[in-house]
Amino acid sequence: MTTNPLISEILEQPEALRRVYQAYVAQQNEPLWAAAALLRAAPIIYMTGMVTSEYASYAAASLLNQAGCPTVVQDASEFLYYHYHADSFPRNACFVVVSQSGESAEIVHLLQKLNGRSPVIGVFNNEDSYLANHCDVALPIYAGPQHACGSKTNLSTIAVLLLLAEAALVGKSVAAAGAQLLKVVESLDRLNDGWQATIEPIADFLEGAPYTAFLGRGFSLASALFSAVLFKEVPKLVAEGMSAAAFRHGMLEMIRPEHRVVLFAPAGITHNLALGLAETVLDLDIPLLLVTNRDVDLAPRDHLRLLRTPAHDEVWAPLVDMVPLQMAGYELARRRGLEPGVLQIASYVTTIE
Repeated sequence: MTTNPLISEILEQPEALRRVYQAYVAQQNEPLWAAAALLRAAPIIYMTGMVTSEYASYAAASLLNQAGCPTVVQDASEFLYYHYHADSFPRNACFVVVSQSGESAEIVHLLQKLNGRSPVIGVFNNEDSYLANHCDVALPIYAGPQHACGSKTNLSTIAVLLLLAEAALVGKSVAAAGAQLLKVVESLDRLNDGWQATIEPIADFLEGAPYTAFLGRGFSLASALFSAVLFKEVPKLVAEGMSAAAFRHGMLEMIRPEHRVVLFAPAGITHNLALGLAETVLDLDIPLLLVTNRDVDLAPRDHLRLLRTPAHDEVWAPLVDMVPLQMAGYELARRRGLEPGVLQIASYVTTIE
């Protein structure tokens, strides 16, 4: 195995998710059920974090909103009510505050300003962090030490948040959700075997593009947003993540054949809408990588690549679908002569707002 910390942590993701399963499904986890009770009692749920911690919330928020539990995902800096949101949320709202480090400046400031005003569920990796010590219910993600740009921490965060959402909705057992999580682990184990052969053609297709758009909807919005951040941080490329629907509003005017589009389209409610967008992009002669877990009826074209991923419910699909793009980001960084996963300017913990 390579000694590069990023690819090592990518390949460790199945084990990290097994730790999540052991902590929250294999045994009774009282904090999980206490947090679920807080969500059920709240008239509105606010999920907040910075960048990938915020993006990790989209899948759980989609699940809760589908079930009629009003849930808002918001950048933590915009939630700082001494800036823009003065007293704008109900006093009995519940906050799910997500931070892998638990020490980001915006998170610390938000907790200080909330100061007991609303119940706070903390989701974090660092169990000695400010967030861990200043929340009402603590839900560690058990990803283990992180030495490179986020990979296993992101997947573990999504998994814990989905289990929390399932616990809030079911109210009895998360065994069924745990079974889905174990299926994800099995898929990632298979992907890890011979991953280089899978990733080489993807990296070839994406290499050299001056701009790459990552698109998704619903649960897959997390895949798109996170992948774009990884491409900025790891191979240091110009990338943008957004809603697939938003892409039609203006972005079609600037996209060119030298660019690339990556569209996440797992089986689910918006799958056919995603295929409609795929046809639009291909008709413009824009190279498209379609990431999907079902058969699609698209005419073969030189500028179309299909990345088939294992079949999973769309709720859990992001935990599988974003991993090949993590690996492709690693490979593109390596080809550019960069040390994959090493930040050159930014830091893993941002202590200045």
